[in-house]
Amino acid sequence: MSEDVTLHPYDPGFVARYVAAIQGRLAPEDLLPRIPEWAEQEVERARKGFSVALNGSESGANVVSTGLARTLTTIEPVFVTPGCGLSQLEARYDRAIGMLLRPPSRLFGEAGLEVSVARAMPIRLDPSGVMMGGAFIPPSLVAQFGEMLDQHAERLALRMAEAYVDAPAMLAILLEAAAYAASREMGLFEATQVIVPGVPASYLPGTRVITPDGRRLAPELRRRLEEAARPPKNPGLLSRLFSRGDPTQGRASRNGRQPRPVSDVTPPPERESQDQEG
Repeated sequence: MSEDVTLHPYDPGFVARYVAAIQGRLAPEDLLPRIPEWAEQEVERARKGFSVALNGSESGANVVSTGLARTLTTIEPVFVTPGCGLSQLEARYDRAIGMLLRPPSRLFGEAGLEVSVARAMPIRLDPSGVMMGGAFIPPSLVAQFGEMLDQHAERLALRMAEAYVDAPAMLAILLEAAAYAASREMGLFEATQVIVPGVPASYLPGTRVITPDGRRLAPELRRRLEEAARPPKNPGLLSRLFSRGDPTQGRASRNGRQPRPVSDVTPPPERESQDQEG
């Protein structure tokens, strides 16, 4: 799965206008009046993908879904979440988040796109890393997404740290994206390979890029996440020496519990059989 994932706040009304533009029912300059020339080129590109997607082409459908992310990039901030897009959060870190995700076919179908094109869109981001749009969270569930991130923050931080991800920075940007969208009654749409972070030449007109930065977290939350992501300490030399006689010492789990000592006193079968013969 591609790591070049971005999250895009979206207004359902804008998605409907985008669909109308690629269907020829809305002029490109009416979709993005601030950048009419770029809008004409982008809509033409999406129309070509749309025409082949009418026959069920997945690659053509991906052009359509990517086009939405690209146009959104010109009017809303782009939240860069490498390796932690919506699909990746569900697959790698927290299955419960999947309850909030919806396939792109539903987003575009509700906006009026032809069923054959919408159904050709993959349900989640493709592991091959092709340019495409992926899952989305509708506006009605974005606040719940933010609450779930906050409630599961320590667990997510631990799992991200185990995957060598900067957990405080990544959770900071996910929480920021959720807060931004929720405050504006917007949804969140994921896409891959829309821009290359840190390479301005790849940015589209009006692009505002927000990258992961743990310093944007509240100090107390940042401290909690850093502590949760910290690996357990290995026992010191003295601890190992004094635990040799007791196999339960020095093996505490992350929650501080010790395994129960072995209390089985059943004699070995060989010794028992010899006593009976004697």
